Amino acid sequence: VEQIFASTAGLKDIKNSYVKGMPELKVTVDRDKLKYYHATVNDVAQSFNAAIGGRSAGVLANDVQNHGNDTDIAVRFAGGSGYDIEDVRAIPVQTGRGSVFLGDLADVEEGVGPITIRRVNKERIINIQCNLTDRPLNEVVKELTQKLNAAGLKSTYEFSGQATTMNDSFAEMAMALSLSLLLIYLLLAVLYESVFTPFIRMFSLPLGIIGAIFCLLLTHNTINLYSLIGILVMDGLVAKNGTLLLDYTLTLMHEGMTAKAAVIEAGKTRLKPIFMTALTMVVGMLPTALSLSAGSETRVSMAWVIIGGMITSTVFTLLVLPILFLWLKEKFPSRI
Repeated sequence: VEQIFASTAGLKDIKNSYVKGMPELKVTVDRDKLKYYHATVNDVAQSFNAAIGGRSAGVLANDVQNHGNDTDIAVRFAGGSGYDIEDVRAIPVQTGRGSVFLGDLADVEEGVGPITIRRVNKERIINIQCNLTDRPLNEVVKELTQKLNAAGLKSTYEFSGQATTMNDSFAEMAMALSLSLLLIYLLLAVLYESVFTPFIRMFSLPLGIIGAIFCLLLTHNTINLYSLIGILVMDGLVAKNGTLLLDYTLTLMHEGMTAKAAVIEAGKTRLKPIFMTALTMVVGMLPTALSLSAGSETRVSMAWVIIGGMITSTVFTLLVLPILFLWLKEKFPSRI
């Protein structure tokens, strides 16, 4: 996995949490031999603990060297803290058939034991860390996923850190955008006293997203948390273009105009305020979009999303929404 990370562009400072363990002696008890000698695992454990760790042999009361406090006395074999493999095999164990050596009851071999054990969801893990440079996080995660799946790893893996934060942020922003669309639709449905008319106005958002995506591609920005916030803001801004045009069209129709004449008159009347508000928003976001200061790359995508969305929404709203309104008015005259 570390080699896969190293072969992926945009990653640096790759390291893992695995630390080679400390040398240790492993004692594996032979159950058949225990049965033959009429001994138990507890007999082996007690003899081993007494030889290596020591066994309590009393208490030295009022120990002067311990400032008058009591001192526990433990007795163990000489050199028990530095036993090698042969010394461990020679530890005596008392059994039902007399005293035998530990090596007669168990296999003693050298091994390596872990210094620390990391677990996630009760499973042992090795954590591989790296830093990201010059590439979008989402793009790197997709490439790593493809390489890891192709490698046929026997162990499972999952991404964490910024990758988890990114997925959580995208999910939360998608929920926020969906909720905002629903609330806007419900509000317009109450104001227009219709569940069908607000549907026309909802086309302003996809018309704005066209310009937002185009500006991101043109400026080499990515879809990230800030650009998603820009789409959320843009939804509220582009809403007023369709609302201004649609509301005035319905007002003129209530005064007796035909649908086609009302659409043309509303377009003429609302053209100037729609352009003025859109141009004000675009110019106001240019300083943020063109910022070159340190850290500005994190917020310029939001500005370009708003600029692109306002431009295309303003142009297409004046062309697409009137055509859509007339078509739906012809198909469903009683609902508008």
